[in-house]
Amino acid sequence: MAVATMTALEGQLANHSALPLRATLGSTMLYHGISKLNREGLEQTSQFFENLGLEPARALALATAWTETLAGALALLGIGTRVAALSILVTQAVAIAKVHASKGFDNQKGGYEFNLSLIAAALGLLLSGPGNLSVHHTLRPHLGRRWGLGLLHRKSVSPLGRLALLLG
Repeated sequence: MAVATMTALEGQLANHSALPLRATLGSTMLYHGISKLNREGLEQTSQFFENLGLEPARALALATAWTETLAGALALLGIGTRVAALSILVTQAVAIAKVHASKGFDNQKGGYEFNLSLIAAALGLLLSGPGNLSVHHTLRPHLGRRWGLGLLHRKSVSPLGRLALLLG
């Protein structure tokens, strides 16, 4: 009896384990993205990208700002979580390659310690998906019980439902 209760509790906790990752990663990326979208933030980011040799600097700064903002919002809500996670993996890999790798691991010395933590959280979400406490899970009953690529071709699933299936 106690073993069955513990197993059930473990299953429930596992179903909610993505929430802390989504909340932390999503809010961090949302904050960083929004800070780049105001005039001063966009100018600073553009100048920084130009100094790194990334051209066209302003367009890349704007793309980075929107990517971080949207990925953060999607991760936080738990819809499009895998796309958001993949976007975060890319932005952080570029940040490490272009800015932090030469400075070593230590975050206090400008290293990649923090970026690596963001990558680990994003990888966790990429592998696990959004979890049960998410918009994705809330929409799931409206998409039907059978999940899989075969469902993408059924006429009973709306285009929005198909998109939700693909984005996880």
